[in-house]
Amino acid sequence: MFLFFFRLITVFLLSSVFLISSTFAQDCHYYRTKYNCPTNKRFKLHLSFDDGVGSVTPQILDILKREHISATFFILSNKVDCQPYRQQCKKGGNQSSCESLKLCQQRRQTLKRIKREGHLIGSHSHQHYHHSKLSPAKLQATIRRSKQILQPFFTTNPAPFRLPYGDGWFNQKEQPQVMKALKQYGFIHIGWEMSGFDWNEKNQHGTKILDNVMKQMCSGRNGTVLLHDGVFENEHEGRLFTAKHLAEWIPVMRCVADFVPLSYFKKELRN
Repeated sequence: MFLFFFRLITVFLLSSVFLISSTFAQDCHYYRTKYNCPTNKRFKLHLSFDDGVGSVTPQILDILKREHISATFFILSNKVDCQPYRQQCKKGGNQSSCESLKLCQQRRQTLKRIKREGHLIGSHSHQHYHHSKLSPAKLQATIRRSKQILQPFFTTNPAPFRLPYGDGWFNQKEQPQVMKALKQYGFIHIGWEMSGFDWNEKNQHGTKILDNVMKQMCSGRNGTVLLHDGVFENEHEGRLFTAKHLAEWIPVMRCVADFVPLSYFKKELRN
């Protein structure tokens, strides 16, 4: 009798596994068809996140850890520069100053976690400026300050840098001083091949952000996809919609792509 029930349970478990596998395969067929993906090709994809550290960055780290994905976080260094808040709080500043200090310290702890869990940390500069519009002195000071603050968290030489708005990268022929300054301070610029355009509120509904990535990738692109964990206009707030839905997007992307570290595309960043 025991042997009979054992065999029955075994058959049930095997059938369940087969059903799950079949369902997953059917879903992938659906998504390949939906986005007109090549049937016999897999892409290489790297996830990157800008404008952090944000309130949702720990949530994103939880997802990446569960999915065994290595990402790159491009940090606005003013968000982890706690000294101004500390000075204001010590001088008997209002409650808001001391609360901002606590939040900044939380963000620095998250930054340490990003590094500890094996993700790459890059600079998104000190402020979210259009760098090609800065004076030479301001440009140098902004890049230099970001390096001073983030240096303890870099794990590669050169360190990655992504210009806000891509300004100075897209237009480097017309504005060569920006890329020249990055090189002077030991940075390598990292652009992107795909974007979810998740910063745009018009895309923050349904599957629009996923659609953006999948359509670009299935048109034949490998490379880095641009997403956001922070909101540059806000001290601590994160991209809530991205964090909420990232775990749903990853399995769909995996139907056609393998996630790889940034060093797969940028050999200079191999440790």
